[in-house]
Amino acid sequence: MTGVEGHRPAGVGSRGAGLLKPLFLLFLMLSAAPALASQAQDIAKRLSELERINGRFSFVVLGDNRSGDAEYKRLISTAMERSPAFIINTGDQIPDPGDLDDWADFWDMSRVISVPYFLTVGNHDVNDRKSEQIYKDQVDLPGNELYYSFAAGNSLFVVLDSYLTGEQKRIAGKQYRWLEAVLFGSSQRHKFVFLHHPLYPDKDRGRHHGNSLDRYPDDRDRLQDLFVRYKVSAVFTGHEHLYLRKDVGGIPHITTGGGGAPLYAGEKEGGFHHFILVTIDGEMVSVEVIDINGKKRDSFVL
Repeated sequence: MTGVEGHRPAGVGSRGAGLLKPLFLLFLMLSAAPALASQAQDIAKRLSELERINGRFSFVVLGDNRSGDAEYKRLISTAMERSPAFIINTGDQIPDPGDLDDWADFWDMSRVISVPYFLTVGNHDVNDRKSEQIYKDQVDLPGNELYYSFAAGNSLFVVLDSYLTGEQKRIAGKQYRWLEAVLFGSSQRHKFVFLHHPLYPDKDRGRHHGNSLDRYPDDRDRLQDLFVRYKVSAVFTGHEHLYLRKDVGGIPHITTGGGGAPLYAGEKEGGFHHFILVTIDGEMVSVEVIDINGKKRDSFVL
């Protein structure tokens, strides 16, 4: 397992390992066992440090990197130059659900990230209970690791699983009740929500209109009403390989699916590789959309 920083041993699970790979992985699992307790303590320490942030800080959001290795590496290198306190990925970190080679490659590419790295479940990461368990084995995240929350400074961050086994493309049941309790109990000034599938995909851009959270409009509307009731500051999603921002009920819904995977739209329609830099300074939240060349493509204040 890896910590929220996302570091994996270099070369583990690299393609072409052949018959040696199962024995090598077993050796790694056995040799890593004594380190798990200290690793858990380190994770708790890093989360506590985020919670104690006092003053201005920034974080980065990106998603849907999966098969775009070169683009992903350029984006995270550029993002780290902005000195974020942490990074959140909105899902589809790997191409094939449950593939250990893909996970090893992802962690190897992500070694440049030296701050906490929070992941979101995407449909390319998980597609059944087996790959769901593999996902949990690959990460060390708060709560049940599939959906969770944490605090940083004066802000709450809630990461949801919109592809939970048995509840794909819905936030329902136990997860919805958990979310409601988290939002109800929060005293933070700003509240940010992250999930892979958008609530409101654009019918003219992208490829998933009618097949994201909008596939179940009653559940989607109940979720949006919850966001409005508890004054969520912004909702970040992925799945559509583009950048899109729309306001729904006074809440910005921001699609950031330009982390490296093949783009779904022309450049003028938001089809460019990018990450989002969010800066929180007391009451003010400013947002910048940075493309793969480091150029600012959009900016606004929440």
